[in-house]
Amino acid sequence: MGDDRVSPASTIVPSTWFGNRSGLGRIRLRGKDRRDFLHRLSTNAILPLKPGEGALTALLNPKGRLLDLLQVLALEEELLLIASDGAVEKVLSWLEAFHFREEVAIEPWDSDCVGLYGEDARSFLSRLAGEDVPALPYGHHRSLTLGGVSARAAGSFPLAGQGFLLLTAPGSSPSLQETLQGAGAREASGQMLEALRVAAGVPAWGRELSEEFNPWEAGLDAAVSLSKGCYVGQEIVARIHTYKKLQRRLTGLEVEEGSEAPTVGATVLHQAEPVATITSAAISPLSTRPLALAFLPLPLSSISQALEIAEGESSRHARVVPLPFLNPAN
Repeated sequence: MGDDRVSPASTIVPSTWFGNRSGLGRIRLRGKDRRDFLHRLSTNAILPLKPGEGALTALLNPKGRLLDLLQVLALEEELLLIASDGAVEKVLSWLEAFHFREEVAIEPWDSDCVGLYGEDARSFLSRLAGEDVPALPYGHHRSLTLGGVSARAAGSFPLAGQGFLLLTAPGSSPSLQETLQGAGAREASGQMLEALRVAAGVPAWGRELSEEFNPWEAGLDAAVSLSKGCYVGQEIVARIHTYKKLQRRLTGLEVEEGSEAPTVGATVLHQAEPVATITSAAISPLSTRPLALAFLPLPLSSISQALEIAEGESSRHARVVPLPFLNPAN
Protein backbone atom coordinates (compact mmCIF):
# COMPACT_ATOMS: atom_id res chain seq x y z
CA MET A 1 0.00 0.00 0.00
CA GLY A 2 2.85 2.44 0.77
CA ASP A 3 5.16 4.31 -1.57
CA ASP A 4 8.82 3.87 -0.66
CA ARG A 5 9.85 7.18 -2.19
CA VAL A 6 10.21 10.40 -0.21
CA SER A 7 9.98 13.20 -2.76
CA PRO A 8 9.28 16.94 -2.57
CA ALA A 9 5.71 16.20 -3.58
CA SER A 10 5.25 14.09 -0.46
CA THR A 11 6.92 16.37 2.06
CA ILE A 12 3.69 17.85 3.41
CA VAL A 13 3.17 15.61 6.43
CA PRO A 14 -0.44 14.51 6.97
CA SER A 15 -1.95 14.74 10.41
CA THR A 16 -1.85 10.96 10.98
CA TRP A 17 0.39 8.17 9.64
CA PHE A 18 0.25 4.43 10.23
CA GLY A 19 2.88 1.84 9.50
CA ASN A 20 3.70 -1.82 9.96
CA ARG A 21 5.99 -2.26 12.99
CA SER A 22 6.26 -6.04 12.85
CA GLY A 23 10.06 -5.75 13.02
CA LEU A 24 9.94 -4.59 16.63
CA GLY A 25 10.81 -7.35 19.10
CA ARG A 26 8.07 -8.47 21.49
CA ILE A 27 8.96 -10.30 24.71
CA ARG A 28 6.84 -11.44 27.65
CA LEU A 29 8.05 -11.73 31.27
CA ARG A 30 5.86 -13.78 33.61
CA GLY A 31 6.25 -15.01 37.18
CA LYS A 32 6.25 -13.32 40.58
CA ASP A 33 9.83 -12.01 40.22
CA ARG A 34 9.35 -10.38 36.81
CA ARG A 35 9.46 -6.79 38.13
CA ASP A 36 12.47 -7.38 40.39
CA PHE A 37 14.28 -9.13 37.54
CA LEU A 38 13.92 -6.29 35.02
CA HIS A 39 14.38 -3.63 37.72
CA ARG A 40 17.86 -4.93 38.65
CA LEU A 41 18.96 -5.28 35.03
CA SER A 42 17.83 -2.01 33.44
CA THR A 43 18.17 1.73 33.89
CA ASN A 44 14.66 2.77 34.91
CA ALA A 45 12.42 2.05 37.90
CA ILE A 46 10.24 -0.96 37.09
CA LEU A 47 9.04 -1.95 40.58
CA PRO A 48 6.59 0.99 40.96
CA LEU A 49 4.77 0.27 37.68
CA LYS A 50 1.07 -0.52 38.06
CA PRO A 51 -1.10 -2.34 35.52
CA GLY A 52 -1.79 0.03 32.65
CA GLU A 53 1.46 1.93 33.22
CA GLY A 54 4.77 1.61 31.43
CA ALA A 55 8.23 3.06 30.98
CA LEU A 56 11.29 3.33 28.79
CA THR A 57 14.30 1.46 30.12
CA ALA A 58 17.71 0.67 28.67
CA LEU A 59 19.84 -2.45 28.87
CA LEU A 60 23.56 -1.74 29.27
CA ASN A 61 26.78 -3.66 29.25
CA PRO A 62 29.02 -3.51 32.35
CA LYS A 63 30.77 -0.45 30.89
CA GLY A 64 27.51 1.48 30.80
CA ARG A 65 27.16 1.24 27.00
CA LEU A 66 23.86 0.62 25.23
CA LEU A 67 22.61 -2.84 24.30
CA ASP A 68 19.03 -1.79 23.55
CA LEU A 69 16.16 0.46 24.59
CA LEU A 70 12.95 -1.24 25.75
CA GLN A 71 9.39 -0.02 26.00
CA VAL A 72 7.84 -1.76 29.01
CA LEU A 73 4.09 -2.34 29.47
CA ALA A 74 2.89 -3.51 32.89
CA LEU A 75 -0.13 -5.84 33.03
CA GLU A 76 -1.75 -7.66 35.95
CA GLU A 77 0.26 -10.86 35.54
CA GLU A 78 3.09 -9.99 33.16
CA LEU A 79 5.41 -7.41 31.70
CA LEU A 80 5.40 -6.91 27.94
CA LEU A 81 8.68 -5.66 26.48
CA ILE A 82 9.05 -4.05 23.08
CA ALA A 83 12.62 -4.20 21.81
CA SER A 84 14.13 -2.33 18.88
CA ASP A 85 13.80 -3.54 15.32
CA GLY A 86 16.37 -6.31 14.84
CA ALA A 87 17.37 -6.57 18.50
CA VAL A 88 15.02 -9.22 19.90
CA GLU A 89 17.43 -12.19 19.74
CA LYS A 90 20.18 -10.22 21.44
CA VAL A 91 17.80 -9.02 24.15
CA LEU A 92 16.41 -12.50 24.78
CA SER A 93 19.91 -13.97 25.05
CA TRP A 94 21.04 -11.18 27.38
CA LEU A 95 18.04 -11.59 29.68
CA GLU A 96 18.54 -15.36 29.82
CA ALA A 97 22.21 -14.87 30.71
CA PHE A 98 21.17 -13.00 33.88
CA HIS A 99 18.33 -15.36 34.75
CA PHE A 100 19.36 -17.43 37.76
CA ARG A 101 16.96 -18.39 40.54
CA GLU A 102 14.27 -15.82 39.93
CA GLU A 103 10.77 -17.07 39.30
CA VAL A 104 10.38 -15.50 35.89
CA ALA A 105 9.58 -16.92 32.46
CA ILE A 106 11.17 -15.15 29.47
CA GLU A 107 9.52 -15.88 26.16
CA PRO A 108 8.72 -14.34 22.76
CA TRP A 109 5.36 -12.61 22.67
CA ASP A 110 3.33 -13.33 19.54
CA SER A 111 1.34 -10.29 18.40
CA ASP A 112 0.86 -7.99 15.45
CA CYS A 113 2.11 -4.42 15.81
CA VAL A 114 1.08 -1.26 13.94
CA GLY A 115 2.41 2.23 14.64
CA LEU A 116 0.19 5.33 14.60
CA TYR A 117 1.92 8.71 14.40
CA GLY A 118 1.32 12.39 13.75
CA GLU A 119 0.16 15.63 15.32
CA ASP A 120 -3.45 14.43 15.49
CA ALA A 121 -2.79 10.76 16.28
CA ARG A 122 -4.48 10.87 19.69
CA SER A 123 -7.64 12.61 18.49
CA PHE A 124 -7.72 10.27 15.48
CA LEU A 125 -7.50 7.26 17.80
CA SER A 126 -10.22 8.70 20.07
CA ARG A 127 -12.61 9.18 17.14
CA LEU A 128 -11.97 5.69 15.83
CA ALA A 129 -12.39 4.07 19.26
CA GLY A 130 -15.48 6.11 20.15
CA GLU A 131 -13.94 7.14 23.46
CA ASP A 132 -11.46 9.65 24.76
CA VAL A 133 -7.93 8.24 24.60
CA PRO A 134 -5.72 10.19 27.01
CA ALA A 135 -2.14 11.19 26.31
CA LEU A 136 -0.21 8.01 27.10
CA PRO A 137 3.40 8.39 28.30
CA TYR A 138 5.89 5.79 27.11
CA GLY A 139 4.54 2.29 27.67
CA HIS A 140 1.31 3.41 29.35
CA HIS A 141 -1.50 1.56 27.64
CA ARG A 142 -5.18 0.76 27.42
CA SER A 143 -7.43 -1.68 25.56
CA LEU A 144 -9.51 -0.33 22.64
CA THR A 145 -11.73 -1.68 19.88
CA LEU A 146 -10.85 -0.19 16.50
CA GLY A 147 -13.18 -1.11 13.66
CA GLY A 148 -14.00 -4.43 15.29
CA VAL A 149 -10.34 -5.23 16.04
CA SER A 150 -9.30 -5.52 19.68
CA ALA A 151 -6.05 -3.64 20.25
CA ARG A 152 -3.81 -2.55 23.09
CA ALA A 153 -2.74 1.05 22.43
CA ALA A 154 0.56 2.03 24.08
CA GLY A 155 2.29 5.40 24.14
CA SER A 156 5.43 5.30 22.02
CA PHE A 157 8.00 7.52 20.33
CA PRO A 158 6.49 10.80 19.08
CA LEU A 159 7.23 10.52 15.37
CA ALA A 160 5.72 13.51 13.54
CA GLY A 161 4.28 14.80 16.82
CA GLN A 162 2.65 11.91 18.73
CA GLY A 163 3.13 8.15 18.73
CA PHE A 164 1.26 4.97 19.63
CA LEU A 165 1.84 1.28 19.09
CA LEU A 166 -1.30 -0.76 18.41
CA LEU A 167 -0.78 -4.36 19.53
CA THR A 168 -3.26 -6.92 18.28
CA ALA A 169 -3.78 -10.67 17.95
CA PRO A 170 -1.61 -12.42 15.36
CA GLY A 171 -3.03 -12.07 11.86
CA SER A 172 -5.24 -9.06 12.59
CA SER A 173 -2.85 -6.37 11.31
CA PRO A 174 -4.24 -6.24 7.73
CA SER A 175 -7.76 -5.62 9.00
CA LEU A 176 -6.56 -2.96 11.42
CA GLN A 177 -4.48 -1.18 8.77
CA GLU A 178 -7.47 -1.19 6.42
CA THR A 179 -9.56 0.40 9.18
CA LEU A 180 -6.93 3.07 9.82
CA GLN A 181 -6.63 3.89 6.15
CA GLY A 182 -10.40 3.99 5.72
CA ALA A 183 -10.61 6.49 8.59
CA GLY A 184 -8.18 8.85 6.83
CA ALA A 185 -4.72 7.91 8.08
CA ARG A 186 -1.98 7.62 5.47
CA GLU A 187 0.26 4.57 5.25
CA ALA A 188 3.96 5.22 5.84
CA SER A 189 6.40 2.99 4.01
CA GLY A 190 9.46 1.69 5.80
CA GLN A 191 11.49 4.47 4.24
CA MET A 192 9.03 7.12 5.40
CA LEU A 193 9.02 5.69 8.94
CA GLU A 194 12.80 5.90 8.90
CA ALA A 195 12.63 9.53 7.73
CA LEU A 196 10.16 10.35 10.52
CA ARG A 197 12.44 8.64 13.05
CA VAL A 198 15.47 10.64 11.97
CA ALA A 199 13.44 13.87 11.95
CA ALA A 200 12.34 13.14 15.53
CA GLY A 201 15.87 12.26 16.64
CA VAL A 202 14.81 8.85 17.96
CA PRO A 203 17.82 6.50 18.25
CA ALA A 204 17.79 3.16 16.40
CA TRP A 205 19.44 -0.13 17.29
CA GLY A 206 22.75 -0.67 15.51
CA ARG A 207 23.01 3.06 14.82
CA GLU A 208 22.62 5.29 17.89
CA LEU A 209 21.78 2.37 20.19
CA SER A 210 25.12 0.60 20.22
CA GLU A 211 27.92 -0.32 22.58
CA GLU A 212 29.82 2.75 21.41
CA PHE A 213 27.48 5.07 23.33
CA ASN A 214 26.00 5.50 26.80
CA PRO A 215 22.38 6.54 27.52
CA TRP A 216 23.27 10.16 28.34
CA GLU A 217 25.02 10.56 25.00
CA ALA A 218 22.02 9.09 23.17
CA GLY A 219 19.60 11.54 24.81
CA LEU A 220 17.86 8.81 26.81
CA ASP A 221 17.39 10.83 29.98
CA ALA A 222 13.74 9.72 30.15
CA ALA A 223 14.90 6.09 30.40
CA VAL A 224 17.24 6.55 33.39
CA SER A 225 16.24 6.68 37.05
CA LEU A 226 18.75 8.45 39.30
CA SER A 227 17.08 7.25 42.49
CA LYS A 228 16.95 3.46 42.02
CA GLY A 229 19.57 1.00 43.21
CA CYS A 230 22.12 -1.00 41.28
CA TYR A 231 21.72 -2.31 37.76
CA VAL A 232 24.20 -3.45 35.14
CA GLY A 233 26.34 -0.45 34.17
CA GLN A 234 24.84 1.77 36.89
CA GLU A 235 28.10 2.90 38.49
CA ILE A 236 29.45 4.37 35.26
CA VAL A 237 26.14 5.99 34.28
CA ALA A 238 25.84 7.60 37.72
CA ARG A 239 29.46 8.78 37.67
CA ILE A 240 29.02 10.50 34.29
CA HIS A 241 25.97 12.34 35.61
CA THR A 242 27.37 13.23 39.05
CA TYR A 243 30.70 14.51 37.82
CA LYS A 244 29.35 16.02 34.60
CA LYS A 245 31.62 13.90 32.44
CA LEU A 246 29.39 13.92 29.38
CA GLN A 247 31.50 14.86 26.36
CA ARG A 248 29.20 14.33 23.39
CA ARG A 249 25.49 14.23 22.65
CA LEU A 250 23.24 12.92 19.88
CA THR A 251 22.53 15.95 17.70
CA GLY A 252 20.50 16.79 14.61
CA LEU A 253 22.15 18.20 11.50
CA GLU A 254 20.38 19.87 8.61
CA VAL A 255 22.45 19.50 5.47
CA GLU A 256 22.51 21.86 2.51
CA GLU A 257 19.85 21.00 -0.02
CA GLY A 258 20.57 18.06 -2.30
CA SER A 259 18.95 15.03 -3.85
CA GLU A 260 20.41 12.53 -1.39
CA ALA A 261 20.93 12.23 2.33
CA PRO A 262 24.50 11.82 3.63
CA THR A 263 25.91 8.33 3.83
CA VAL A 264 25.94 6.67 7.23
CA GLY A 265 29.58 6.78 8.35
CA ALA A 266 30.32 10.05 6.56
CA THR A 267 32.69 12.35 8.47
CA VAL A 268 31.50 15.50 10.23
CA LEU A 269 34.11 18.27 10.13
CA HIS A 270 34.61 21.44 12.14
CA GLN A 271 37.24 23.81 10.79
CA ALA A 272 38.50 20.96 8.58
CA GLU A 273 39.01 18.63 11.57
CA PRO A 274 36.97 15.38 11.98
CA VAL A 275 34.70 15.59 15.03
CA ALA A 276 32.05 12.87 14.48
CA THR A 277 30.50 10.46 12.01
CA ILE A 278 26.94 10.30 10.69
CA THR A 279 24.92 7.56 12.41
CA SER A 280 21.59 8.01 10.56
CA ALA A 281 20.36 10.17 7.69
CA ALA A 282 17.24 10.71 5.58
CA ILE A 283 15.46 13.31 3.49
CA SER A 284 13.32 15.24 5.95
CA PRO A 285 9.56 14.67 5.46
CA LEU A 286 9.08 18.29 6.52
CA SER A 287 11.22 19.83 3.76
CA THR A 288 13.45 18.92 0.84
CA ARG A 289 16.59 19.09 2.98
CA PRO A 290 18.60 16.07 4.07
CA LEU A 291 18.70 15.52 7.83
CA ALA A 292 21.30 13.54 9.75
CA LEU A 293 22.15 12.43 13.29
CA ALA A 294 25.62 12.42 14.82
CA PHE A 295 27.22 12.36 18.27
CA LEU A 296 28.84 15.79 18.43
CA PRO A 297 31.22 17.08 21.10
CA LEU A 298 29.17 19.21 23.50
CA PRO A 299 30.88 22.51 22.55
CA LEU A 300 29.73 21.95 18.94
CA SER A 301 26.16 20.88 19.68
CA SER A 302 24.67 24.36 20.05
CA ILE A 303 21.88 25.36 17.68
CA SER A 304 23.00 26.73 14.27
CA GLN A 305 26.62 25.63 14.75
CA ALA A 306 28.14 25.49 11.25
CA LEU A 307 29.82 22.23 10.19
CA GLU A 308 30.79 20.28 7.09
CA ILE A 309 29.98 16.70 6.08
CA ALA A 310 32.68 15.06 3.98
CA GLU A 311 32.10 12.11 1.65
CA GLY A 312 35.07 11.14 -0.47
CA GLU A 313 36.44 14.21 -2.21
CA SER A 314 33.29 16.30 -1.76
CA SER A 315 31.71 18.03 1.22
CA ARG A 316 28.48 19.81 2.08
CA HIS A 317 27.61 22.50 4.56
CA ALA A 318 25.50 21.53 7.57
CA ARG A 319 24.17 23.22 10.69
CA VAL A 320 22.94 21.96 14.05
CA VAL A 321 19.13 21.99 14.37
CA PRO A 322 16.88 21.28 17.37
CA LEU A 323 15.18 17.90 17.56
CA PRO A 324 12.55 16.71 20.06
CA PHE A 325 14.59 13.60 21.01
CA LEU A 326 12.82 11.58 23.72
CA ASN A 327 10.31 13.93 25.28
CA PRO A 328 8.27 12.08 27.96
CA ALA A 329 5.23 14.26 27.17
CA ASN A 330 3.91 12.34 24.16
